[in-house]
Amino acid sequence: MSNHLFRRVVLGYLLLCACSPAWADGRVRPVVNRDYLPAVLDLINGATNSIEFLQLEVHDDRAMQAIETALAAAVKRGVRVRGLLDDGVDFNAASVTRLLALGVEAKLDTPAKMTHSKLVVVDGKIVLLGSTNWTGNSMGNNNETNVRLDDPILADLFARYVAALWADSAAEPELPSVESGSVKTIVNRQYFPEVLALLDGAARRIRVVMYGIKYDPKYSGSKVNQLVEALAAAHGRGLDVAVAMDLSDYNATLNQVNAPAKEYLAAAGVAVYDDAEKVTTHAKMILADDAVVIGSANWGYDAIERRNETCVVIRDPEIAAYFAAYFDRPDLRATPFPATPDGR
Repeated sequence: MSNHLFRRVVLGYLLLCACSPAWADGRVRPVVNRDYLPAVLDLINGATNSIEFLQLEVHDDRAMQAIETALAAAVKRGVRVRGLLDDGVDFNAASVTRLLALGVEAKLDTPAKMTHSKLVVVDGKIVLLGSTNWTGNSMGNNNETNVRLDDPILADLFARYVAALWADSAAEPELPSVESGSVKTIVNRQYFPEVLALLDGAARRIRVVMYGIKYDPKYSGSKVNQLVEALAAAHGRGLDVAVAMDLSDYNATLNQVNAPAKEYLAAAGVAVYDDAEKVTTHAKMILADDAVVIGSANWGYDAIERRNETCVVIRDPEIAAYFAAYFDRPDLRATPFPATPDGR
């Protein structure tokens, strides 16, 4: 690891320790944006028995070199480390080769189904999940939303999820949702009914931060359309509803995907915001009253109907207040949509 990166990681860890609030429920901690790298290194460095991870993308860059150094050290002290990477990302095969050389049990998933999850389970006791990929860009530049869960009940569920995908990542894991404290697990096909119920049942406010929303009026009744239309319906019954989405300065396809949802919601009176164009808002966060959904799923057909996705619902006013404040970041809701001629 370069001296510059080492200093950044140490500084990040110190800031994380010094600036993180003392949460009433210490088992649940938000991990956003630049918090992620020091948080995952802290977990890896503290592991004593096992580290398991699922990742869509594992790059070869300075941030990932720091993670690989920590994983190699964990292996040397007797920790079992295994990870499943998505087959469809071109640089993941080389990453598997590097990980194997470090003593990590690593392989690609099946081409039949995307593993879009971003999940880490440590010692069967701690979980880190959300939207952050293991790439320098994701950890060093993007808007990303994650949570750390210090709860062996939740960790057991997600460890069994990893084991199911390790055995057959094309099959749907038969794992009912688990609730512990303020947190409920939602994986794969459990996502849509849980989120729709939250939106339909909200009484005061809804906030959504989403990298991608593929709304298409041609597919009346589709699950994505139902979620988007639930936001408009909530505004119609008097709730405070606002949505922030990515506006890319390089990904024209994403902008085309997101445009119909922005147009539909804005026409329905929902407050819609574009992020700062040079910032990638890759986060996936839903706030409905005092419940928050954090995880890997975008609002698209494949995410809701086909992919391997890991998320949680957290019912906690303090965590909800944190993510409500996160929504108000100036780089996240930089410009109202549609923009007025003066850009405001």
